[in-house]
Amino acid sequence: MKTKKKALIAALLCIVLAAGAAFGACGGGGGGGGGGGVEGKVVGVIPITLSNGFHQAEKVWRETFAAEYGLTLKYLDGEFDQTIIVNNLDQLIAEGVDGIILHTAEVDSVIAGVNEARAQGIPIIHYYLEVPNEIPFVAINEAEAAFVMGQVAAEKWLEAHPGTQIVYSVVDYIDNASVQMMRTQPFIAGILDVAPDARQGLIIDGGGTRDSGYRAAQDIIQGAPDTNIFYGASSDYSLAIWPALQEAGRGKAVNGMPDTEILVGTDATGEEMKLLFDPTSSFKVTMGLTPKDNGKKIIDTMVAVMLGDIDPDTKVTIDTYDKEFDFWNTTIEEAREWYIEQYGMEPDF
Repeated sequence: MKTKKKALIAALLCIVLAAGAAFGACGGGGGGGGGGGVEGKVVGVIPITLSNGFHQAEKVWRETFAAEYGLTLKYLDGEFDQTIIVNNLDQLIAEGVDGIILHTAEVDSVIAGVNEARAQGIPIIHYYLEVPNEIPFVAINEAEAAFVMGQVAAEKWLEAHPGTQIVYSVVDYIDNASVQMMRTQPFIAGILDVAPDARQGLIIDGGGTRDSGYRAAQDIIQGAPDTNIFYGASSDYSLAIWPALQEAGRGKAVNGMPDTEILVGTDATGEEMKLLFDPTSSFKVTMGLTPKDNGKKIIDTMVAVMLGDIDPDTKVTIDTYDKEFDFWNTTIEEAREWYIEQYGMEPDF
């Protein structure tokens, strides 16, 4: 078991280094021994993007669990471009794969493709962003953790700066309904639960990449300089806000208490967590998506559909959950244990 885990970790490290990321995932864990009726079959996977560290880690876990079933995964990167996602779906249907796992950025444009896949007898499941088609759905429930993040950020800002008004700004995915429902709106609700008089600074779409998120962060700092809680709706965006704050002479904390603002992130990647536990950094809150847990549930659900244990034409929802982390209520030991479990490697924080 140790040899297997080391081999998987080594494989992950190669992927991480090649991608220039500071984190990744791999490891053991059970997809359910033996492939049975799915061994040798090919499942097409369309992730919304593979440029983000969480999605890279989840890919490694999915491939690990799929291998235990004897499945081959064929990845077609969505590149955060809905046209590409739709074309990828059409391609997989034309190729006649044995199953499809879909993470779309927008709903309406994939409805016809999902219907066509079912008409061709191809089982298809979707995750994170729910489509209206009657097919199984793996839901990542982030709202509870996002609400807690908002509460903690507001409480700690007011503890450090009593009597001040909270002004929040977001580098966001404005047109993504699931991000709004699961991340941004619950986060804001958490702030308002603690500070009903908090007001909105600027909410700007981040454009889907770290570079475009950085430009959005610059616009917020210039347009709403009194913002004292910044939220990045993904790690790409939180880690884009961070250098923009530094360049503006901000991003500071003293002994873990926020000085210039509190920066809140998403994903709990290694890079985020390193900043979170730095007592001089204003990055102090994030929530951890669980690549191992998500990867297993997605593969297990796909296999159950392929085997007929789950009706491919029924809206069955399988939930996974995020975990909130913050500087004040999470120990480094707890965070490290979680990170090793989910990413399969030693973190550098």
